[in-house]
Amino acid sequence: MKILKAVGIIIALLVLVVGIFIATFKPPKYDDFGVYNDLKKFTLEQFAGARARPVQTFTVNLSFPYSKIFGDSMLSIPMKSFETDRIAAASISQFEVPPGSGYFRDYTLNIRPGYAFKAPVFHIDFMKPSPGVPGLCSMDIFNVDTETINYEKFFGPEIENVKKAMALVAKYQRTVEQGRGKITKYLDPYKSPYRIELQEPKGDEAARKAYYQAAGEAFKIMLSAYLKSLAVLSPDPAYAGRHEQKMKEMVTALYKNDVAINLGKKIFKDQFNAFWMDSFWNVQIPASE
Repeated sequence: MKILKAVGIIIALLVLVVGIFIATFKPPKYDDFGVYNDLKKFTLEQFAGARARPVQTFTVNLSFPYSKIFGDSMLSIPMKSFETDRIAAASISQFEVPPGSGYFRDYTLNIRPGYAFKAPVFHIDFMKPSPGVPGLCSMDIFNVDTETINYEKFFGPEIENVKKAMALVAKYQRTVEQGRGKITKYLDPYKSPYRIELQEPKGDEAARKAYYQAAGEAFKIMLSAYLKSLAVLSPDPAYAGRHEQKMKEMVTALYKNDVAINLGKKIFKDQFNAFWMDSFWNVQIPASE
């Protein structure tokens, strides 16, 4: 009986310790060394002459366990999105925690070309570390129609700048052993040979700063190469129908399989489709998918 009583006391103490830890835990904040603001400024400069799309700032109340993951009971996404005669949606999305604090956990830009253009999708998701997950940066030029859209033809001479961007961050490229591509296998048919998938170095702040700055420079070079290539591309109105179909197939694959998107559905609830389909992608797919 004494042993059982002792075991019961130990279990109760463990439960108490775990409860106190959960109640008081807040994830650490990480410095991006001004890189996120610099990337946003650079992006906005590229779209200075574009038309602003009517998007809103999304604010979400976070319940447990999401309040612990994000470190606050609220987050906001002060979105910006643009369109041109060649781009249907160029959308900037950043998670700000708490709202109005100026502390951003990520920098995401997604560029969906108009359907009449045989162009790939530009995408970057540059994230700080979060509980259990290292800092990551994925940048790619997704091809929704490999039978029709050709990278070398699209980029032309700018392909050398794409390679230059890759070389800048080569030492940070995530390995298979570190999990490269593990949770995005469903996107393998759309990934490019120029995919950048980086993992943030741990610990030393000087090493972290060098990583953020290198990733930022690679982004600027890659985005410039993409926009210059798209600017000289001739439209093909007859292609629009096929392109729309192919785009919806990829967006549906993301909606059904992406880990972050499935988390977003739980956090945003009724606001998710307005945020992700309408504002971010400007692509409509059945929500039941």
